Amino acid sequence: MVVRFEAYSRAKHETGDEWQKAYHWPFMFFASVLVWNLIGAGLFGFLINPPLALYYMQGLNTTATHAHSALFGVYGMLGLGLMLFCQVRLTDPARWNNKLLKFSFWSLNIGLAMMVFLSLFPQGLWQTYISFTQDYASARSAETIHSPVMQALVWARVPGDVVFGMGALAFAVFVAQAFLGSRAKTAT
Repeated sequence: MVVRFEAYSRAKHETGDEWQKAYHWPFMFFASVLVWNLIGAGLFGFLINPPLALYYMQGLNTTATHAHSALFGVYGMLGLGLMLFCQVRLTDPARWNNKLLKFSFWSLNIGLAMMVFLSLFPQGLWQTYISFTQDYASARSAETIHSPVMQALVWARVPGDVVFGMGALAFAVFVAQAFLGSRAKTAT
C-alpha cells in the first residue's frame, strides 16, 4: 500500500515534464511486460511445471497457453517497448500519432488476452481433463484434437487473432508514419 501511494504521489508531481510525455508509450509497453510476465511466465508457467502437472499437462495446450502469453506477452511487448524507446531519439515524439499507438497497444494486449483466455487455456483445460480421466495419449489423440469441443475452441480464437492483427497493423502504420514524418521535417 505504501509503495502504491508513493508511486502515485511521484507520478502526480512529475507528469508535466516533457521527457515523461515522450517516454509514455515505451513505458506503457514495459508495464504490459510486467503484467504478461506475471500471467504468462508466473501463473501459466507454474501451472504446468509441478511434477504432477508435468505428468498430465506438459505438451498439451496448457503449454501453448504458457508459451503464447510468456513469449509474445513478455518478449514481444519488451521488443516493441525497446523499439519505441529508441524511436524517441530517432523521430520527433511530438509528431507521433498517439491515437494510433494507443489503439495498437490496447489491441495487442486485448487480442493476446482473448487468444489465451477464450481459446488456448480452455483447450488446455479440456485436454487436461481428458488426460486425468482417461490417459495422456487420449488427450493428444486425433479424436480429441478434432472433437467438436476442441474445434469450437479453435474457432473461439479467431476474434482474438483479428483484434491482435489489427493492433499489429496499427503499430506498423504508426512506425511508418513516425519515420516518414521525421524525414519530411528533416527535408524542410
